Amino acid sequence: MGTFDRVAGWDNGGDLVRLTTSRDRFYAGAAAGATALIVEDDYRNVFALTALLERGRINVITAESGAVALNILQHRIGIGIVLMDIMMPVMNGYETMTAIRQRPRSTELPIIAITGKGGRGERERCMAAGASDYLPKPIDTTALLTAVTRWLLDATAHLPAS
Repeated sequence: MGTFDRVAGWDNGGDLVRLTTSRDRFYAGAAAGATALIVEDDYRNVFALTALLERGRINVITAESGAVALNILQHRIGIGIVLMDIMMPVMNGYETMTAIRQRPRSTELPIIAITGKGGRGERERCMAAGASDYLPKPIDTTALLTAVTRWLLDATAHLPAS
């Protein structure tokens, strides 16, 4: 049984025994103590995302641009997930994700692309630039909590034992 299964409440027979929704798992602290980097230039979105993640006891660091995000990732360890806005001035989310993926320490870092640009092929374009997942704006909070929890638990399941 994997880490996600234990936290989510699945028993070995595949029956859900507790914590039936992603919101339940998230607020039960499934990802507590993790650190998320929010890369977003709109302070209203930063505020909303920060408030949501902090309710799940996730530590939040913010960057208002792709360049600032790259600097943070270069000098800080322990960031478990990145929430990346796509439409930002100077260095957009596509360029930032591509640059992140070129760094040896960040090839497996989960990146969730978040964009209001929901046109045809947008998901594929985000994934090609290096996103691990994609969510359109306006954000469905249940989808966001599910994605964050899943990616953080998957990442911690692959960490070497200390």
